[in-house]
Amino acid sequence: TMNQFDIDNSDDASSDGAGSRRRSPRFTQWVAYLCASIVALVSSFQAIEAQGNANAVNKRETWAIVCTFIATVATALVVLAHMNSVASVLVVGTKLEAFTVVVLIALWSVTVAIVTDPSNGLAVGEDGEVLFGNLFYSAWAGWGLSVTLVASCMRTVFGFDVRGNMTARAARLTEWAALFACSIVVMGGAANIYDADCTIDGRNVTWCKRTTLAVSLGTVGTLLSMMLVLMKIVSQSPFVLEVLVSFLLFMSWAIGIGYITSELGPGAPIGNIYHFSWFCFFLTFVLGSSCYDDYSAAK
Repeated sequence: TMNQFDIDNSDDASSDGAGSRRRSPRFTQWVAYLCASIVALVSSFQAIEAQGNANAVNKRETWAIVCTFIATVATALVVLAHMNSVASVLVVGTKLEAFTVVVLIALWSVTVAIVTDPSNGLAVGEDGEVLFGNLFYSAWAGWGLSVTLVASCMRTVFGFDVRGNMTARAARLTEWAALFACSIVVMGGAANIYDADCTIDGRNVTWCKRTTLAVSLGTVGTLLSMMLVLMKIVSQSPFVLEVLVSFLLFMSWAIGIGYITSELGPGAPIGNIYHFSWFCFFLTFVLGSSCYDDYSAAK
């Protein structure tokens, strides 16, 4: 006889029959999470060794290793729990799994902040270029998987559909929230590069001007998108205001992206600023298109 857990396997987990072993749809995500954690952990040691600092690891490098190690162990335990009939009942689809994901997203947030900081010289260099692709991309992959796992656990464990509720609450709330997050990364990354390269004598004037532009666009994008997100959460944002902000940001990024990611810009090296500047430009285009579609539908 098919039990309720089997019926709801699209949201919660699936049963293997008499053994009652639960394996949720998140199992493949957890396996991918484990792979990203292992790659990040190994790459952290390689990056530190390549710096010649293996015997003199600073506090930030230590934190990077500690966070990736804990993430690897915790993720491995959850994957093993999925494959064990007893442990799966205690972990899969429970508050323990949700708590584990919350802890992991905190660890990955710290890891990303450390390994992508140019001053640490781990995943990226002083100019923001990617030095160790495995560490850079595995760190961001771990963080991204953490976000998807949090959303999935919120839905299956607590019955709260994050994306569904955001969409139902207000149109384009998800996109504005994504733009807010991407703008913060651009602002922070450009500010780090400015502090490292533009506060010393003999600095490249063009480079510093374009870095200042990146900081400015990131700051404006952060403030305006945060304003729209808060307005949508509290009540409803005026449609005209949303159109104006979308148009302003799109035009700003359409012009700025050329300067920021050009040869003499801080986004020229493939790194955080390059990727997230293009994400910001793409999101402003999506927001503008959505506003236009709503306007056309209301005519």
